[in-house]
Amino acid sequence: MPSSKTTFANSAPPFRAHRLANQTQQKAPGAGFIANPVLRKRLRQVALLAAMLISGGLLIFPREPLLAVVLAACFTLKNPLEMFRAEFAGIWFLLLAVAAVVLIGGESFQLMPMVTRYANFFAGLALLMVYVDERRSTLADDLYWILKLMAIQAILTPVMVIAFSQFFTTFRVNDTIYHSLLYIFTYHEFQDFGLLFKRPDGFFFEPGVFQIYLNAFLFICLFVRQQRLFDIGLAALAVVATQSTTGAVILVLQFAAAYLLWLKTANRRQKLGVFVFVPIMLLPLGAYMTYNVTEKFWGAMSGSAEAREYDLRTGLRVTMEKPFTGIGFDYEKYFDVAGRVGYREADLSRENITERSNTNGLVVLLFSVGIPLALVFFYGILRQRLFKPRLLFGGLIMLSLVSESLSLSPIMLMVTFSGLLIAPRRVRALIPGRRGSAVRPLQRA
Repeated sequence: MPSSKTTFANSAPPFRAHRLANQTQQKAPGAGFIANPVLRKRLRQVALLAAMLISGGLLIFPREPLLAVVLAACFTLKNPLEMFRAEFAGIWFLLLAVAAVVLIGGESFQLMPMVTRYANFFAGLALLMVYVDERRSTLADDLYWILKLMAIQAILTPVMVIAFSQFFTTFRVNDTIYHSLLYIFTYHEFQDFGLLFKRPDGFFFEPGVFQIYLNAFLFICLFVRQQRLFDIGLAALAVVATQSTTGAVILVLQFAAAYLLWLKTANRRQKLGVFVFVPIMLLPLGAYMTYNVTEKFWGAMSGSAEAREYDLRTGLRVTMEKPFTGIGFDYEKYFDVAGRVGYREADLSRENITERSNTNGLVVLLFSVGIPLALVFFYGILRQRLFKPRLLFGGLIMLSLVSESLSLSPIMLMVTFSGLLIAPRRVRALIPGRRGSAVRPLQRA
């Protein structure tokens, strides 16, 4: 005989059961146009991969189709009108302010640069819209297999070069010659340093960009998913394969932070082992970082450091021409101002200076939108809500941007915008009559 509770539930009036079903459906996170969870995950991964390729994959895939793929996948998952939710008000105010200062600082309406940048803004905002109602671990889970395959790609590239160099084809882009096998294993060299192990480019055609995503994979393995040692070792070896100085520094910082966290959370029996043996295991990584930094700053590859110094000093001088409004997004304007006030003591050729885009993503923000609004972007990065520990991940992104101009790419904008979301309690204060708004997963402290 069924229990009284079962009988009561089964005998509930139809209108009550319908109301309960509606309430359950409203509370389901990430509810959208598509209910199938597997299909939703694949669409999210397609959007993420396309957004990542915009960071550097333009040699194969043009920017416009990639942006279209990002927006199409996001808008298939969520209603585009959700980008105008009250939680996003701070982001929209920032975008309006950016448009205002760019018009003032650029001294003219920069149509194509504005269209390009705002397309990236909308892509970053669309990605955030997709993940804002999902559980915090969803983004890491979606990225996991994409980044793991990229880590395998990074490790195999120098091996494939040694074993099957005769099958690699070459092609030129501007003044750079790339070597590739099926456009999967790709590398290039500005100068021939006689290195046995070539630096993998991945799908980004730049090791410096590649290392950012590989370090993100390491962060996920260390702090989010807490994967087995195999995945941690795979991620670390992939970062080492890129031979990136910034990547090496971030790699060591992540392990140092993980070491401190392990000391804090380990029990008494584990603490002694962690305290003694982990530093011994990390000595090779510290030695690698020291060697890499020495070579890049004072060794045979010191030209890279000189170029970074030129970008930093020149970018700051351009910023001080219009510190409050910036000069806008038109790179021709940057070349003009840099040619007049740029850093002259760098040991670089005239062609390299006059045709060189700035590789410092933080400085690009400063001279593009001015110091006040650039500080808002920096604040958003450091306060990001996508990964925990929040400040650690935000700090690693800031450090990555020192050597790569990706601050206005969709993935980085998603990170930045997540830190500018308005907390639910403030949203309720902004909207008269709104009660009991459910706390969004990404907005929990």
